[in-house]
Amino acid sequence: MKGSKLIAILTIIAMLITPSWAQGPELLFEGYVNKGDYLLVGPLTIIVKDVVYDINDGKWKVLFIILDEDMNPIGPNLTKIYVPDPEKVQQLLVNQTFLRAMAETLGYNPDSPVEYAEFLRWLSSASQMEVWNAIVKTIEEHPELGISLNDIAKPILVPNAKPVGVNETVKIEYHGETLYITPLFVYPNGAKISISGPIRWRVSMVQGLLLSKIEVKGTVRPGEVFYVNVHLKNIGSRRVRFVTVMLSPTPLIPKVTSREESAVSVLPQTLTQTGVAQGSLYPLGTTMKFIDYIEPGEDKVITFSYKANENARPGDYPLYLTVVYFSYTTGENLEQRVLYDSTAITIAKDYEATFIVENQSIPRVVHPGEDFTVKVVLKNSGSDTAKNVVGTLVLEDIKGRPFAPVSSNSFYTRFVESGDTVVKEFKLHVDESAKTGTYIFKLRVTYYSGNTNNKVTQEFTFSTTVIRHRAAFIEIENVTIEPKKVEPGMTFRVTLTLKNMGEGYAKGLKIKIIPVEVLVRREIQKIDISQLSSLPIPQSQQISENLQSAINQLIGEIAVEKMPAFLPVGEDNVKYDGIILPNQTIKLSFILKANGRLENNIYPLKVSLTYLSSPDDTEFSDERIIGIDVTGVEMIVISRVSTSPSRVLPGNSDVEVSFTVENIGSGEARYVLLKPIPSYPFKLSETSDQIINVGTLKQGDSARASFKVDVDKDAKSGTYQIPVIVTYKDPTGEFKELKLSIPIIIEEKPNIVVEKVEFNPEPVQGKDVNIYVTVKNIGGEKAESVVIEGVVRSSQPFTLVKRTDYVGTLAPNQTGQGVITLTVDKDAIPKVYNILIRIRAVGDRDKGDDNVYIFEHTIKIPVKEDVEEKERLKKLAIGAGVLAVLVTLLIYLKRKKSSS
Repeated sequence: MKGSKLIAILTIIAMLITPSWAQGPELLFEGYVNKGDYLLVGPLTIIVKDVVYDINDGKWKVLFIILDEDMNPIGPNLTKIYVPDPEKVQQLLVNQTFLRAMAETLGYNPDSPVEYAEFLRWLSSASQMEVWNAIVKTIEEHPELGISLNDIAKPILVPNAKPVGVNETVKIEYHGETLYITPLFVYPNGAKISISGPIRWRVSMVQGLLLSKIEVKGTVRPGEVFYVNVHLKNIGSRRVRFVTVMLSPTPLIPKVTSREESAVSVLPQTLTQTGVAQGSLYPLGTTMKFIDYIEPGEDKVITFSYKANENARPGDYPLYLTVVYFSYTTGENLEQRVLYDSTAITIAKDYEATFIVENQSIPRVVHPGEDFTVKVVLKNSGSDTAKNVVGTLVLEDIKGRPFAPVSSNSFYTRFVESGDTVVKEFKLHVDESAKTGTYIFKLRVTYYSGNTNNKVTQEFTFSTTVIRHRAAFIEIENVTIEPKKVEPGMTFRVTLTLKNMGEGYAKGLKIKIIPVEVLVRREIQKIDISQLSSLPIPQSQQISENLQSAINQLIGEIAVEKMPAFLPVGEDNVKYDGIILPNQTIKLSFILKANGRLENNIYPLKVSLTYLSSPDDTEFSDERIIGIDVTGVEMIVISRVSTSPSRVLPGNSDVEVSFTVENIGSGEARYVLLKPIPSYPFKLSETSDQIINVGTLKQGDSARASFKVDVDKDAKSGTYQIPVIVTYKDPTGEFKELKLSIPIIIEEKPNIVVEKVEFNPEPVQGKDVNIYVTVKNIGGEKAESVVIEGVVRSSQPFTLVKRTDYVGTLAPNQTGQGVITLTVDKDAIPKVYNILIRIRAVGDRDKGDDNVYIFEHTIKIPVKEDVEEKERLKKLAIGAGVLAVLVTLLIYLKRKKSSS
């Protein structure tokens, strides 16, 4: 009973711990590396330091050095050493207490003037190593000094590398994860190694790779000098060389192909010929800086100084980063790489004092001969103090002066701090002869603010209505617009709700829409200077595009004209009505069309009212202004999609997907964020941006963006869609989200498999065998120059007589055959062996695919016993036995005969 319980408990424990065993290390890499190669494995760097010949074992072995993400050595066979800090050691050697302890440690009596003098003489003549050893010994023997080696030296670990032979495993523990490195085959210049570890770790042989980060602090005022810090971090395993860093208001695509072709010739020429650099942002000093090298793991900071144009309009302005550098590939070979990045500089107006009307109290209706009170609350909503604030009530109106001040119509305040309020009351008298109508008056406020102490003037307009007793007065009580959101060029309906607020009745009401002219952009023909792109000068095409963009932008800013904001459609701009009794309400509608060239803003609509009032048919005329909010409707689209490389193939990593996001609508989209959400067969690369900030897209604006994806190696060819979630704030202030798609075409590539294997003759001990390998291209692209190669491990009982064979070109679904020949060892154990068949092929060059593809497959070699040889040896053994018996018998008979 106890035994069954024990078995049950052990079974449960085994079930619980089995998953942890199943989640053991995964094979991350198996392949050939050369002496001096670097491999990035997760956060670690593995350096194939050297390959040595062990004379004791008679075998080649490989030396590894493993570095962590801070480029410090880790793993077994490490030795801790201390590197002295010269400044701290010097301070220690002038400390009398420590010197006396050192003298005692070395056998001198510090209380004896003679012996202490001998110690000081030794100290002045001893070598640095002798002094350092004495310091270390003194610290160890005198703990009462309270000094440790860490106080005066930095401990570092240095690798004491041990050669690793075939099938020997190096075990690395790092942050709770385990990595295993095993050489499978070692030769004089390199080795074939196997690396196993956590499944989420990836292996890369990137030698040098830069990542960028651009820092700009806060917003920038017009005319302000600011600094941009560009961080460049080398996440590769070797240093990068000849780094050229360019930060420009215009994107640059240098065509530098070697370190001798400096980017110096690209940037200044582009900037001087386009003139765009002198727009809203322009550099102070150079826009290009050069760095000789950046070590692995090093974060280099490069600072650029820029100035915002004094006349720059508030907004976000881009700065484009282009970095050209050279990275080691194999050995000391260099290849060029280019890094692109961008940032947005926000330009805001100078922070000054500014007043707003926080609250007001004004009677809506007043009568001739009455007094009334106007109460206004002004608030300093700016960031500066308003000084010497003077407020004056301006009572003149285009219809005359219906009001007169009863008390002072002005005030003075020395200071109004940011956020503080000023409360003022004015008493006014309505003139007895004032006619019925709406009158305006203004509060003019002057003050000093800002860095320049210029005088600032603001005006606030107020209104009230004078109604003579027993007279009618028509008021616009409400305005409705359908649809609620008006776009430029849209036809809409305005409905006016009118009410007789007076004491008499009105008749002969005439309501007229008076078109109001506003400034709109003139329709202009854009200038085409594309012919400059054909000039025989470097970067002529880019110069042409940038110059054309700059000229057209300048023309667009100055080409404005006056045009009516709104016009009636399909009817007269005048409406009539009969008698309107006191407190009676009527509704009148107009169909209007907004000018197609209006920008997002609030535009005035002027309404004229004319009517006769009882009791004496006095004619009243009044004009009102209605604000129409033209917001437009934004429409975000994605266009101009491209990839790098241009041919996307299964298994590709870090495929850069570049695209343009455009606002082709009439409304403004603010705070535009893009979030790519790829699904199989794509996934975002580790180096890709997860969220892309585009900023503000006004009508017709566009921005270039990109992200990187990895393509699954088993992906099928065809057209796929990568969704992109776009979030932004529309002109009405609401946040919106939409889903757009980016089309990506995955091209075909060859895929060669082993379809059949035949042997002639059968694999037998001690015999040669021809292995006929039939291969088939199951991919969607033609494979050229197909070659098969046999790979045999040294532990296997085979010798390759013919290692490779040329198959030729294989179209999709076409088969071909190659043959390799090997010799089976005489003492080979009869069983089934696995050998590797490596297939090399080149892509379809007619389609521009010159990639070299390698496919590896395992085939089985069933080695049989050599029966004929065995029978022959058996017969020989029997014959030898019979012969031995006969010889023995003859000798016996001969001896017997001689004895007789």
